[in-house]
Amino acid sequence: MYQFIFRQWKNRKATILLIVIGFFIGSLVMSLGTSASMESIAYINDQRGGNPDQQLDVFISQDGQWNQKDVEDTVERLGDFGEMQLLSMGNRKLDQYNESFPVVPVLFHQAPDWHIPLVEGKYFSTEDMEGNKSIIIGKSIAEKHDINLGDSVVIEDEKFLVTGIGGRSSRETPWEYAIYMPWKSYLDIYQDCFLEENNLHGVSIRLKSGKDQFMQNSKELIETASQQGIKLVYKNVSNVDNSSFRNTLVITVVATVLIYTIAVINIIHLMMYWLIERKREIGIMKALGANNAYIARTVLLEVLIMSIIGGLLAILIQYAAMLLLSGSSLAKEITFQVTWLNLFSALGVSLFFGMISAIAPALNAMRFEPISVINSK
Repeated sequence: MYQFIFRQWKNRKATILLIVIGFFIGSLVMSLGTSASMESIAYINDQRGGNPDQQLDVFISQDGQWNQKDVEDTVERLGDFGEMQLLSMGNRKLDQYNESFPVVPVLFHQAPDWHIPLVEGKYFSTEDMEGNKSIIIGKSIAEKHDINLGDSVVIEDEKFLVTGIGGRSSRETPWEYAIYMPWKSYLDIYQDCFLEENNLHGVSIRLKSGKDQFMQNSKELIETASQQGIKLVYKNVSNVDNSSFRNTLVITVVATVLIYTIAVINIIHLMMYWLIERKREIGIMKALGANNAYIARTVLLEVLIMSIIGGLLAILIQYAAMLLLSGSSLAKEITFQVTWLNLFSALGVSLFFGMISAIAPALNAMRFEPISVINSK
């Protein structure tokens, strides 16, 4: 069957090319739309930073006179509920680069459900929270100073191993402009951090999870902090608008359906014309014993092969665009990221519409009468 199909294709290259182009365009729209939808989901998740329903913004400030140890104890109590990030500890200098960057201390006792996105490397483990000299460097900082995974960075004469590069490869994010460090490692080199001038007025903390547990203990925490000269207030994290994802998904589905509808109509017409050209051959096949089921399978197989070729070409073209445009301004506006989901979605939709396109031509081929089509000119 395959030999027969490909032998027929040699004499009808233009028709085959037009059909494949139809599947290619539809598959490319589907694949690009899949990439855009996935990027929208990632963007929303980045904005949310995990589950907002379990997050809190906590602010501690002086309520009288505080001391370093009491503030440390308050912060570590917050770390009992979930991952905690101190967001306003100021810039710190990287010794060998003679430049300062925001450093965010991180504390948790159980592995968090969500962490900042990484271009490469790994996030902190619970063992790192015990004071391991490891840090995560933001992508922009790493690119500016040619810092790579596994390099050592010196801060306050202490060497830290770079175990992760923070940010997204496809777009700009807030995480790529900061350095993340385990809380205990931070305290080792900045032992009086809460007594520094910029922190005397207060410190912002993002509790990334554990809101329910915090609320159960909030009264006690606030009272204990108040006795130590610390004012502790909190508020819920704002919800993120996810309309961008819905809009992208709707546009992708509508555009794909419209393009494939046009492609299917054109493919059906091309296939019908093609079958008229081949009706004598089909008549001979029937005269030699081929039944209608065999003829229908042949037509269906031809269309499915062409749909697969069109789908694979779409993925290959998008993958080539992703490699060629990586780092360009266009790649920041339009995502070309290719994953297995792109392959499955593009091929799945292409095969589905390919089967629809094959129904009418297959039924028409089954109606050919051997004697009449063989004698026709």
